[in-house]
Amino acid sequence: MSPYVVMRKRIAFLFLCVSAFLVVLIIRLGFVQLSQGADLRKKADDSHFRGVPVAPKRGNIEDREGNILAMSVSTETVYAIPAEVRQSGRAKEMAATLSSLLGKPAGEIEARITKRSALEYVQKRVSPEVAAQVRALALPGIGTTEDSQRYYPNGSLAAHIIGYSGIDNQGLEGIELTRESELKGIPGSILQEFGANGIPLPQAEHQYLAPKQGNTVRLTIDKNIQAFAERELQKLMTGQGVNMNGQVPKNASILVMDPNTGEMLALASAPTFDPNRYQEADPSTRRNIAIQNGYEPGSTFKIITLAAALEEKKIKLNEHFYDKGAYTVLGKNVRCWKAGGHGDQSFTEVAENSCNPGFIEMGQRLGMDTFYKYLYDFGFGQKTGIEMSGEAKGILANKKKATALDLATMSIGQTNNVTPIQLLTAVSAVANGGTLLKPQLVKEIIGPSGKVVTPFKKEEIRRIISEDTSKTEREALEAVVTNGTGRRAFLPGYRVAGKTGTAQKVQNGGYIQGEYIASFVAFAPADKPRLAILCVIDGVPFYGGVVGCPIVQTVMLDSLRYLGVKPDPKAPLTPSKPMQGLEFPPIKKAATVPSVLGLPLAEAQKILAEAGFKTMTEGKGGIVLDQIPHGDVQVEAESNVLLYLGADASTPTLGSWWEDGDEDIEAIRSLTGRVPISASPLGQ
Repeated sequence: MSPYVVMRKRIAFLFLCVSAFLVVLIIRLGFVQLSQGADLRKKADDSHFRGVPVAPKRGNIEDREGNILAMSVSTETVYAIPAEVRQSGRAKEMAATLSSLLGKPAGEIEARITKRSALEYVQKRVSPEVAAQVRALALPGIGTTEDSQRYYPNGSLAAHIIGYSGIDNQGLEGIELTRESELKGIPGSILQEFGANGIPLPQAEHQYLAPKQGNTVRLTIDKNIQAFAERELQKLMTGQGVNMNGQVPKNASILVMDPNTGEMLALASAPTFDPNRYQEADPSTRRNIAIQNGYEPGSTFKIITLAAALEEKKIKLNEHFYDKGAYTVLGKNVRCWKAGGHGDQSFTEVAENSCNPGFIEMGQRLGMDTFYKYLYDFGFGQKTGIEMSGEAKGILANKKKATALDLATMSIGQTNNVTPIQLLTAVSAVANGGTLLKPQLVKEIIGPSGKVVTPFKKEEIRRIISEDTSKTEREALEAVVTNGTGRRAFLPGYRVAGKTGTAQKVQNGGYIQGEYIASFVAFAPADKPRLAILCVIDGVPFYGGVVGCPIVQTVMLDSLRYLGVKPDPKAPLTPSKPMQGLEFPPIKKAATVPSVLGLPLAEAQKILAEAGFKTMTEGKGGIVLDQIPHGDVQVEAESNVLLYLGADASTPTLGSWWEDGDEDIEAIRSLTGRVPISASPLGQ
């Protein structure tokens, strides 16, 4: 073969190899460009673009009527790009300058602005004036960016529900925590182009990626009803509670639910705290006792025993039972609260009198298996699923080890441990016709555009008792208020059903003498309930009928008026069995509250006075920013209207609310007038 031919073959082979390599290279390049192009571009941009994060504003938290309970106010953050600071060679000088403006030690600032990192925050939440001074200095590597801070315009109102957020605007408790993903929004950034040496390029490209505001979370809570409940708790915690004789409980809670939907209209606990200053509060005040604390419910639990006995047809309300003063089980006497007992009575009267032996008889007729079935069906020993962190399950006695004596004490509300939210949810099932509903705190999620993103509907868990049983028990519980131990909760013209409760406190395996957990649960109107209310007062030497009834009576009356529920002309105006020295609030004329939002204080007071209302003020300034009750709401004539004041008719500035230092006690003063109630103590 000639050298020429050999040469041509070698060239052809080389050409084929080069062609194959180029084909492979093109295929690889195409694959990289199409499949990894976006990632590689991002890495390239990251190497010469440096971004300063721009925090998004958290979404608002509102009550069911759209009143703002939590919002974000604009503030600014001073940041540093350490690479630029180090390159300038002026770190010590810059630290000294910033120290005088920010009020931080120069050494601490120098360490931060020269740190080996891409970005450092020097100071968050600086005032606009200080931020402007920092920008005017034009220090290399030092800048400011928009930020926001959480603001709770109503102070401590609904604090245990709303929760609070931290220095970085992250939710730490309450709805702020459970709805963090919806509230937090999406951060933006300001991008600037740098060379490989870390110096900003001349005529460098700047990009602004706008942050996206978080969604609004609208709660089922009603701001006015919440205020009614917190007002009564404030009275309790300052020794002004009716029949408390100046004594202050360890803690207390009031829960208000719509029994037909499971929506919580109010959930108040005391002591409380101001989420604007949560760091200053005792950690114990931040505990949501209505959700996280368990207690022995006492006689309020008899509602459950009665429901089970009626549903299983173990009793008839007209059937008679003789109470001799005690019920003997396994050789042990479980006494009635009334010395000598109630004697002969129907089971309706057993309910009216809260007779322990009568309810023990119901439990014994039910038997252990059936009784526990209703415990589970009503949701005891398990979480309700309400949207709050740290919910307790309560504690039920071990069924396998329980005796007839345990059954006796469980029938009257002892031995087992429940939470307030569990009990109110169970009682609401009795009130609404027999269906257990999941308690709800969130009504809907609303996007920044105002469109509802996620609506929430009532969740039926199970039917427990029949409509007939519910109707029968509602009538029996109404008799408790008109004839029995709940007469201090009687409302002229309204049909109220309820049950008192007094339980001894457990400590070191035994009961504390002379210290009780007093409670009262009620719903109204009894025939078509709109509200179910539970009040629990921990650490008082009084019975539930003495201190719990007047509180629920007041919150119930104010709330029914507010909701526009008119008195029933067929409802009684006085109890069937009046008690000596017991007074009841007269039915006052209803009046409509005028709206005075945005008006000067003097003009607002004049308008309200002409409409027959008194005024109280909260905050500093001459303009009305908010009012409770709101405009166009019907309440009792001559009620008090609380006016929130500020410098102008817009949202108060960060400086104004942070520096006021006003106490929240004024925000939950009495909003409506009422007649004091005084009576001799009741047994249950």
